[in-house]
Amino acid sequence: MAGLSRKPKQTIKGERRVFKGKQNYSFPPEDVFPMLCPVREYEYIPRWECDIVYLDSGLAEQGGVFTTHSHGEGDQKDVWVISRYDTNRAIEFVRVNGMRSMVYRIELQGTETGGTVVSWEQVITGLTEEGNQHVQKLQQSDFTAMLSHMQELLQHYLTSGEAVNL
Repeated sequence: MAGLSRKPKQTIKGERRVFKGKQNYSFPPEDVFPMLCPVREYEYIPRWECDIVYLDSGLAEQGGVFTTHSHGEGDQKDVWVISRYDTNRAIEFVRVNGMRSMVYRIELQGTETGGTVVSWEQVITGLTEEGNQHVQKLQQSDFTAMLSHMQELLQHYLTSGEAVNL
């Protein structure tokens, strides 16, 4: 039995970067996890904006879809898909625009003191030459700074019930 002689073509070799980081919260996973949601992020992230395409429950869920704009990447529209949703344990987002794809893998672990350690992994792959150039410029230090800022915002919100006033 002869197979087809067709093969996939590779028109571009995507550049890839992988960044990892951790956040520490003084609240348990059942308080932290629900906030990792495109709808709930409006409560504590100033200037957060998204358009919900599909969330059957109205909140983050497996298969949910929403869009954002990447202003630092030539005002690209990003499509986000929630590819994994394991309540209070893990969530994964796939984020794609015309230049690059990103996967965010986020896992939560409760601590003995009632807090939460959130482990993040971000995998970014260029889809075009322009995307590859963008990916090459990205640094772990930028990802670490973003996680630190997000931790400050969410910890403040969980403690006070109010967003940081920037």
